[in-house]
Amino acid sequence: MKKLWTIVLFTLFLNSIVNAQINEGIKAEEYAANGKYKQALAEIEKAIALDGQIQTFFLLKAEYQLAMEDYEGAMQTYTDGIAAMPDSSTLYDGRGVILTAFGLHEEAIEDFSIGYRKAKELDEKAHFLMNRGGAKIKVRDFEGAYDDLKKAYAMDSSNLNIMNNLAAVCDEVGKPEENLEILKKIIDLDETYIPAIVNLGFKYQILGRHKEALVYFDKAVALDPDGPLGYSNRSFSKLKLGDTKGAMADINKSIKLMPSNSWAYKIRAMIYLEQGKIKKACEDLQTALQWGYTAQYGDEVQELLDANCK
Repeated sequence: MKKLWTIVLFTLFLNSIVNAQINEGIKAEEYAANGKYKQALAEIEKAIALDGQIQTFFLLKAEYQLAMEDYEGAMQTYTDGIAAMPDSSTLYDGRGVILTAFGLHEEAIEDFSIGYRKAKELDEKAHFLMNRGGAKIKVRDFEGAYDDLKKAYAMDSSNLNIMNNLAAVCDEVGKPEENLEILKKIIDLDETYIPAIVNLGFKYQILGRHKEALVYFDKAVALDPDGPLGYSNRSFSKLKLGDTKGAMADINKSIKLMPSNSWAYKIRAMIYLEQGKIKKACEDLQTALQWGYTAQYGDEVQELLDANCK
C-alpha cells in the first residue's frame, strides 16, 4: 500500500498535530513490516484519534486487522471510515470485499455500486465493475455480471483479473467461444496467470476432454501448490478418467486448504458414490449445502441428495 503523507499545514498547532500523526503512521508501518500487528494497530489508532479524516489511516488499520484475521474488526473500521469520509470510494471497496467473503453478496454489490459512482479515475471505475460483476456471479445474476465485466474490459482491456472474470461468466450467458478466446489471450499475455490456467482446464472439463484438462490443472498445482482450486478441479477430471485414488487424494488436499469450498464437498461425495460409500457421500452433500452450494452453483447437490440419500 502506498504511503500517503501529503498534508497541508496551516498553523503551528496543526503542524504539531500532523507531525504526531506522521510519526504514529511511520511507527505503525515499521511494526507491521516486522509482523507486529498489535503494536501497529495501537500506533495507527493514535493517529486516527488525532484526526479521523485521513483515509490512509483507516485503510492501514483495516489491513492490520485483516492480517490478524479480525474480519469483523476490519469491517467496522471500513464502516467507521465511510461514516467519517462518505466520499471515499476506496473504503467502500474494502468493505465490499469483506462482505463478499462473508457471503453477503447483495450488500457487497451495493457497496461496489456506491464506490463505482464515487470513483473518479477510469481504471478505478473498471475495478469496481469487476468486483461488482464477481459478486453478481455469486448470486447467479450472470447477465448482470457479463454487462459489468464487458464495461470494465472496455475501460481497462489489459487487466488480467477483469479478463478472467469475464471469461468465467461467458459460458453462463451462452458465449462459449468468447470464453475460450479470452482465456487464451490471458495465457498469451502471462503464461503463469493461475486463474486463467484453472479456467482453461475447467473449460476442457465442460467439453468432456479430461486428459487435456489435466494438463492445465497439473500446471496450476505446480505453480501454486497451496491453491485449492487446482486440486479440486483436477480431482474431478481424475474421477472421470477412473483414477478414484488420485481423485480422493486431490480433493482431500483441496478441502484441507479451503474447508469452506462447497464445490469440493460435492466432488468428494461423487467419489464416495463411485466407491459405494453412500453414508459418507450423503454427509458431504449435506456439508456442501451448508456451505451455500445451491446459491452459488444451482440444484445439483440437492438432486444428488434426493437420488441417493433417502
